[in-house]
Amino acid sequence: MRERLRHAWRAAAFTLELVAGDRARWLTGAGTPVAVTRHVVTHLDRVVRYECYAVPDRRGRRHPAIVVAHGFTHEGAADPRLQALCRRLARAGFVVVAPEFDEMRQYRLGTGDQADLEAVVAGLGAHPAIDTGRVGLMGFSFGSAPALIGLAQPPLRDAVTFAVIFGGYFDLKRTFKYVLTGAYDGFGHHGRLPVPTVGDDRWKFLRGNLAMIPPSPTAHLLEDAAARLVADPAAAVDVRGCSDAERAAFALIENRDPDRFDALYAVAAPFVDTWVQRLSPVHTAHTIRAQLILIHSYTDQKTPFIESIAMSRGVPAAPPPSLTLLNAFAHVDLRLNWRSLPSLVRDGLPGLVAVWRIVMAVMRAAQL
Repeated sequence: MRERLRHAWRAAAFTLELVAGDRARWLTGAGTPVAVTRHVVTHLDRVVRYECYAVPDRRGRRHPAIVVAHGFTHEGAADPRLQALCRRLARAGFVVVAPEFDEMRQYRLGTGDQADLEAVVAGLGAHPAIDTGRVGLMGFSFGSAPALIGLAQPPLRDAVTFAVIFGGYFDLKRTFKYVLTGAYDGFGHHGRLPVPTVGDDRWKFLRGNLAMIPPSPTAHLLEDAAARLVADPAAAVDVRGCSDAERAAFALIENRDPDRFDALYAVAAPFVDTWVQRLSPVHTAHTIRAQLILIHSYTDQKTPFIESIAMSRGVPAAPPPSLTLLNAFAHVDLRLNWRSLPSLVRDGLPGLVAVWRIVMAVMRAAQL
């Protein structure tokens, strides 16, 4: 009983610091020093950099590791929010590994980040503080794709025992429709959220993924148009001189009307569908064996919550996933939204309890 209470208290302390930040320092031992070391692993012709966060253990014990995969962000593993999370996970007893994913930093979806993730996990045995029998992954948003696709096959399938997926996607086409138009439909849920005008990353995505379109002599015209729209979403651009594939991709990304999405996708499909299917975890997830802990916000404006529902139903070879859907978060922003007393009672307190249960599930999966 004493051990169970200690476990519950550690999870509660971690949860409080996660949602309250420095205001919870007196409860969580936030002054505990965390050593941060920088490492490099080389595979093929690629060099992968990662940081390792750990609390020094004088007794030389091995600890569970958790590899944190960042999503779309120019800062990559240097994102201050991710660094703060890594330190908290280290104080909770993990050795935390945070790789730098070049494709994610450029808002690009590809297989390079998956290969880099595999190389980092393969090298964990060289760290004397890591128990390679207790290795987990944590993926955020679009950064969950390399983790999920990788978990469906060796070497990740054999090396990773659990994965925490926060705001991830399962079917890229369905996610595109939501990201571009705000509409979602599936698993008994349908609706539409307003597409943000501030923080709308569609043009960053197009600029980062031009390689999905067949190369042509006019590629520079579309690249210039995307760059102009990244700088000023209201800029007037002319893509009439582009190839058929480039114009189709531009029309698909530009569209905000859900009623037009399917027709526009059908025009672009001959050029982009192979790429979309290859980067959709739904097609390979049936062979995933890791314990999945899935978290999603109902109001997530980057990926629809129905993707986590789909994920929870699409891994028949894995233990039954843990699925938590909340109203308390904004995408992968881990601060609870306590805007008013009604929202605190309706969303904040239930959200706090839900996060505590998630933390408990992660600690159990890691045998921490």
